[in-house]
Amino acid sequence: MTNQETVPLDLIKQNTRLAKLLTTGLISGIIAAILNIIYMNIHETVTSFSIPEVVNLGSISLASIIPGIFSGLYYFMLRRVSSYKTAFGIFVSTTIVLLGFSLIGPLSTELPDGSLTPDGFVGLTIPMHFICAIIYISMVTRVVPRS
Repeated sequence: MTNQETVPLDLIKQNTRLAKLLTTGLISGIIAAILNIIYMNIHETVTSFSIPEVVNLGSISLASIIPGIFSGLYYFMLRRVSSYKTAFGIFVSTTIVLLGFSLIGPLSTELPDGSLTPDGFVGLTIPMHFICAIIYISMVTRVVPRS
């Protein structure tokens, strides 16, 4: 017999779920970033509106990927303390509430640097927030077994 400790099966399952949800959160963030960049390019082509100082590849990528990772972590924590149905409801509700709060910035009259919000800013940014929320909800909640 060796002196090695055996890892309980529950701990292995828990770590596997965490890794799976973090990976799913990362992938959902990457997908949201790609879709948002595509949307930005289409919007710029159609409207000729661009504000690269604020909305660019880097800002879109960070603003899509980081919340995606946190969504996976948040859903993992919810599943630890509640059933699938309850966790799903809380996750969707929280994501929708956070989506609402995230719209405050684009709907404000000033940009973060203090300058006035340009006319095309709302049309450029608001859909990106919805894209992220839809991707996070659909990806994160589908990866976990429903039992």
